Amino acid sequence: MEKKVLHYIHENDLITAGDHVLIGVSGGADSLALLHFLDHYKKKLKINVAVAHLNHCLRGEAADRDEGRVRDFCQEHEIPFFSVHRDVKKIASEQKISIEEAGRQARYAFFEKVSQEQGYNRIALGHHRDDQAETILMRLIRGTGIKGISGIRSNRTVIRPFLAVSRQEILDYCTAKSLIYCTDESNFSKAYTRNKIRLELMPMILTINPLAQTHFCEFAQIANDYEDFLEDYLERIEKKIIRKNKDEVLINRELFLREKKIVRQALLRSALALFKGSLKEIEYNHIIAFERLIEGDKTTGEVHFPLGVRGVRRYGAISVEMAAEKEVKIPKTILPDKTYILSSYHLIVESELLSEKQWDEMKNDFFRKDLKNHSEKVFDYDKIKDTLLIRTRETGDFFYPVGMKGKKTLKKYFIDKKIIRQRRDQIPLLAIGNEIIWVIGYAVNGRLLADEQTKNPIRIKITLC
Repeated sequence: MEKKVLHYIHENDLITAGDHVLIGVSGGADSLALLHFLDHYKKKLKINVAVAHLNHCLRGEAADRDEGRVRDFCQEHEIPFFSVHRDVKKIASEQKISIEEAGRQARYAFFEKVSQEQGYNRIALGHHRDDQAETILMRLIRGTGIKGISGIRSNRTVIRPFLAVSRQEILDYCTAKSLIYCTDESNFSKAYTRNKIRLELMPMILTINPLAQTHFCEFAQIANDYEDFLEDYLERIEKKIIRKNKDEVLINRELFLREKKIVRQALLRSALALFKGSLKEIEYNHIIAFERLIEGDKTTGEVHFPLGVRGVRRYGAISVEMAAEKEVKIPKTILPDKTYILSSYHLIVESELLSEKQWDEMKNDFFRKDLKNHSEKVFDYDKIKDTLLIRTRETGDFFYPVGMKGKKTLKKYFIDKKIIRQRRDQIPLLAIGNEIIWVIGYAVNGRLLADEQTKNPIRIKITLC
């Protein structure tokens, strides 16, 4: 294993002589093995090492015990040790994100803070080949592109030397070196998507092909090479095609149309990232809708993105900018088994009452889907006692958001999500009276969603137009 890792470090230029490497160590087998390995080879690699440990405050005494073991290891080996406590459960609740995501954000923020303050130019993490395969599967299941399929990657700051080896090789290394590592019981909870993949899906795949994990990682490397090539190409052409002004990003349509489809979509992601600062909440369907607007015969039009951003075509001029000020939008009644093209809302709305057979066939998949981002919802029509409307916000609006406890006013929800006032008036809503069924693009009312007892389900599908 050691030869594999050293070769991987050299082949990928992960570490340079003189580097100061901060190692993220939880106390589990992977991170403890990485700490032992880099400490053992620090003279050969000509590096300095230190450890950062974040206590998530999720497992009480067990978490404190893990922190203590890592600290003791560092003291015994005279390795600088930095630790901090973060109430990850509270962070997740306040930011309305999963505990997994809150923990990940807290860890990376802490590692970066220590690196900057203490002068460490590399952050080393213990991800391995099995993690890579699980990540690729998880992203494929949720929906992703080439960048996502390229999996976990190292960059100039964050390195992952163990991607060359398997979990079993790491466990064997721990045994050979008499390393006493901690076991996080949450790793066996099937409440988390990654754990379901690790504990249920991956073992089934390995019965079909024992080399499946290796093939996933090889595929990730191929995707990685394609992504690197695309990024190099984009770097050469972007400045000719995309230009940022004070309040907008402009796209040269003539030059844009000369490129292949994969390059066009990458250019649109670049344009949106340049305008917004990130691609947060931008999905594949947004990119496709924008591409169609630019390519199509219609000489004027708009595509609306989350957070008040829009892509605009005015004949040959293409721009990314903030949406216009509030427009007067007339509420539209939505009846079952109808399709509506609502140009003022930039939506196509399809409604369908499902038969018992249709619901039986789809409900298992429906319950597994991500309710936050998906463009299709199924509600219990028997619970809907009033006329369904597509409209914008009104005084007194409220709903019962999935993932939150109890009733919440729409105004408070918008404030918590930090949605600017101008954007709040533009967000389309599916409503009955003052109760919001669906804040389109953001949240859904859990009280009215279909469940196992639903006898009269209505499917609502909404797409951009």
